[in-house]
Amino acid sequence: MKRATRTLALALAIAALPLPVFAQDVGPALDPGAMTGWAGGAAMQHSLRHRGTRRAPPMSTSEASARAKCARRYTVASNLGMDHPATQHLFRLCRAAGYY
Repeated sequence: MKRATRTLALALAIAALPLPVFAQDVGPALDPGAMTGWAGGAAMQHSLRHRGTRRAPPMSTSEASARAKCARRYTVASNLGMDHPATQHLFRLCRAAGYY
């Protein structure tokens, strides 16, 4: 009997506590006319400006690797020398890929 009384008292105490969720007024927070700064007009302008733009498709791993290697071609040339066959091959490949 004591345990049932404690459980009931605990349940009533929890139910009597004010919960902050019920105290919040959601209406004005979602009113677009009341929003200012970034939340208001700036966010809408950003959305309209970028809605029509398209992102470039993600490049494949091999394409990203080729671009990175061609970006380092002058470092390779300074380490090995321009007359080295590997350097000349790298420059030819980069020129053919359009990274020259």
